[in-house]
Amino acid sequence: MPPATAVRIADAALEVLGTGGIHALSHARVDATAGLPAGSTSNYFRTRAALVAGAIARLEQFDEEQWQATVAAGRPSSPAGLADAFAAFVESAAGAQRTMTVARYVISVQGVVEPALLETLNANRRRVADWAAAVLTDLGVPDARDTASALLAGAEGLILHRLTGFAAIPAGPHLLRLIGADR
Repeated sequence: MPPATAVRIADAALEVLGTGGIHALSHARVDATAGLPAGSTSNYFRTRAALVAGAIARLEQFDEEQWQATVAAGRPSSPAGLADAFAAFVESAAGAQRTMTVARYVISVQGVVEPALLETLNANRRRVADWAAAVLTDLGVPDARDTASALLAGAEGLILHRLTGFAAIPAGPHLLRLIGADR
């Protein structure tokens, strides 16, 4: 992501998406949310599509930062450790990172009708699934790739349930069950 102002605009776009949805996204609203003069967003992102692309690029940057922190913390050495790592992800995504998570889901849902929006988001998902599959393989879990996909889907489902107020069940035991280590 280029200059600090572009990052500020992309962060504001994610804020708008995460609090108001796709229909709330406008250059004027992003200018106001970022605390910038009218027209600033348009100077960096000429179209609404470019603004969404900027928000996606910012998500990618955030994901990379989170990924580096996860890798730096070390690989889980047990199924329970992996379940704990994913449970912490669920807690963060539905808690401290709630607005960014909602923005990601808004873009994902819009991606159903505009598939190009999903390229970066799905690439990030694949990276997490590949990492989990490698950990599961090292732990001797059968069908590691399929288990990793189920684990990621389970975590995303738990996040969605928390965001929508459907249920806030403890994530760890359910994620451990997906790994198959509770049997």
